[in-house]
Amino acid sequence: MKIREWLQNLFHFNKQERNGVFVLCIIIASLVIIKLCLPLINSNKDQVQFITIHDSSNSSEEKTNPKYNDIHVSEKEIDNEAISSERFVFNPNTISAEDAQKLGFSKKLCNTLINFRNKGGKFYKPEDLKKLYGLAPTLFEELEAYILIPQANKEYRNQFKKDTVYQKTYSKTTYEKKVFVKEAIEINTADSLSIVYLKGIGPSFTKRIIKYRTLLGGFHSLNQLKEIYGMTDSLYLNLTSQIKLDKNNISKIPINIIDVVTLRKHPYFPYASAQTVINFRTKHGKLNEQDVRGLGIFNEERLKLILPYLSY
Repeated sequence: MKIREWLQNLFHFNKQERNGVFVLCIIIASLVIIKLCLPLINSNKDQVQFITIHDSSNSSEEKTNPKYNDIHVSEKEIDNEAISSERFVFNPNTISAEDAQKLGFSKKLCNTLINFRNKGGKFYKPEDLKKLYGLAPTLFEELEAYILIPQANKEYRNQFKKDTVYQKTYSKTTYEKKVFVKEAIEINTADSLSIVYLKGIGPSFTKRIIKYRTLLGGFHSLNQLKEIYGMTDSLYLNLTSQIKLDKNNISKIPINIIDVVTLRKHPYFPYASAQTVINFRTKHGKLNEQDVRGLGIFNEERLKLILPYLSY
């Protein structure tokens, strides 16, 4: 009986206490409902929308606004780097799937290429690669200068031999000199097929020349060829006697808008130099030639190499 009375006294509420408990229950229930609904309310705010930026290099805005074009090129370079940053001379009849991926081929396109060759398919000239199903026209345009198919040139020479008019006039050696080294080639615009048949230059060195030319943005001096790995004095003299140079065919560096990641890719701007340039620009505003000279990080010899590439 005492326990029963004690329990009645413990759980007995007067009217005021009952009203308080009722209000407390309403508050607790409201808080629980709000907590359950918050994720639904914030779900739209937390969603991240991914936007694909399409390359529109032929747009009228880029053609009429050089500043916009410079910025767009930098973004494109960064984007391309994520896919592939390699360009080298290759033969589509022999290239491996791994090397093709380095050039920008998708895995599906690599499989298409290998299957085509396994079934007896063959590329006789660079343009034949355009027939490969799934190859984007823009990718072909970028790779066309790097395509080297020796067989195509052999067939052309064989066809040439059948020509009775020229057969009496030229031997094989004379033919190669007349056709492939008839006149000096412009090294900044020459494709791999033009370079590879220069005297003393083979596919390996052709790859090095094109790769270094791409990194520089073109050559403004023939002496820059000496910077290519493996270039000897004799090879340099032999090469320079067969080529010419147009300084107008170089790509300029927009020094006042370029970012440090893109700038450091240039052979003449290691990370420390690139960061110094960007820091100066951030602190003092746009640079001019005098500012670049005043940075004190380049000697006179290096300035002669760098300044022709800069645009302000």
